[in-house]
Amino acid sequence: MNLLLNKYAAMIAAALAIILACYTNGIAQYRKGVSDTKIAAQIEAAARYKAEVERMNSYVAELQQNLMELQNEKPKVITKYRDRVATAPLSADCRIDDERLRNIQDGIRKARSISGP
Repeated sequence: MNLLLNKYAAMIAAALAIILACYTNGIAQYRKGVSDTKIAAQIEAAARYKAEVERMNSYVAELQQNLMELQNEKPKVITKYRDRVATAPLSADCRIDDERLRNIQDGIRKARSISGP
């Protein structure tokens, strides 16, 4: 009877050891999955951040180029306008003539086209 009892106790102990090993392995796999998910989310967030930084850098480069174009164009527009003022000053009723108005509108259009919509 003792031998039979020892045999069942050993089988129960072996079954419990197997269940405990499976349970421990399950917990370890679960924790690894949670950790992998967190790492994947951090990598994805970093990739989105990188894409946003690259997008902003392209906007900054475009803005710098537009500013340079405007700075290069400004002296030309001022000189053109001053020449027009010198050659044809405003009349006594202070109405802008067609050519002067066209020069102003051209300057505004050019500034808007360089700076975007």
